Amino acid sequence: MTSGRLLMVLVLQLLFTVLGVAGQHPTRPRAPGVAFELTPDYGVAAIHLKGGTFVPIARVQGSPAYQAFMRKKSASAKAEDSTLCRLLAPALDRLPSAFGIDIDTCRDADVVSTKALLATLKTAVESYLGTNICFASLSLDDIGDQHQIDVAQEALQALHLRQVLPTVRGDKPVVVAHKPDASPGLDETPSIILALDYSLHWFNVGLYTSSEGYVDPVDPLVSGRKIDEEHQLDALRDALRYLFDHPPPEVNLVKDIRHLVVYGDDSNNSALHDLLAEVLDADLVRDARVSSSVFDGPSYTAAVMYETMDTVDFEMDVRSPSCQRRSKLYGDHSEL
Repeated sequence: MTSGRLLMVLVLQLLFTVLGVAGQHPTRPRAPGVAFELTPDYGVAAIHLKGGTFVPIARVQGSPAYQAFMRKKSASAKAEDSTLCRLLAPALDRLPSAFGIDIDTCRDADVVSTKALLATLKTAVESYLGTNICFASLSLDDIGDQHQIDVAQEALQALHLRQVLPTVRGDKPVVVAHKPDASPGLDETPSIILALDYSLHWFNVGLYTSSEGYVDPVDPLVSGRKIDEEHQLDALRDALRYLFDHPPPEVNLVKDIRHLVVYGDDSNNSALHDLLAEVLDADLVRDARVSSSVFDGPSYTAAVMYETMDTVDFEMDVRSPSCQRRSKLYGDHSEL
């Protein structure tokens, strides 16, 4: 055999080997990351596409029932006590959404109102993408309220959507998205980020540590939000003063806070910034990173979901076969 023919045979053998491996392990699709965030007043949807493109999809006002649910301290009485609901609801829940079966009469009022808001956000996402989605991520303003988490997750499941990530608190993605460009190393003292959510009807104050590029909440100083305070700016001033008067053990907040992140739907309120200049260090306020969009947090979460879906673990463990067959997003070699 001539050297030319031998080379051709080797090339063909290599080509067949590569094709065989590719047949066993097809290219993973890069489906969009879809993130929903629920606040006391409204829901937000954002998606992350290939190439790092973020798309703010929708901000949808919640119904009065939804807003009442997000403000109350106790769970609603469930409507699933009847024998019929106990017998039929689990089976009907497994049917694909394409059948159009509505079993909300077997759900409590909190789930129904939350499901309605998420359904509107889901419809907006699918309208933009031109096909149905099967996976989503979820964040809430108050991750400490287990009932709200349970209700939101049940509502998402009722829409036949699978969660890719654990439910996260809505403030952390914003803080991570606006964290300092440089953070202390392993042998250095972590810097502290003061995070302030200021919205029309609520506020929240929290502390995070930043070290080696990671951001972690300082519990319990990242606490639940304060909603519908009669004099919100005065209440915020009191909250900040209390924080500085009662710092975490072995922490000097005046010295150790190196970064300020301000976010929320009223983050650019001039009276708010006057208050911050009054209470906080002038350099801290001057160098603050102010989020100008309620989509910043969901956009970051959608990006994390996008990367998570491009893993073997996701393909093996998080599947929704019937939904994926109806969608144009999850077939081999598809990408948006």
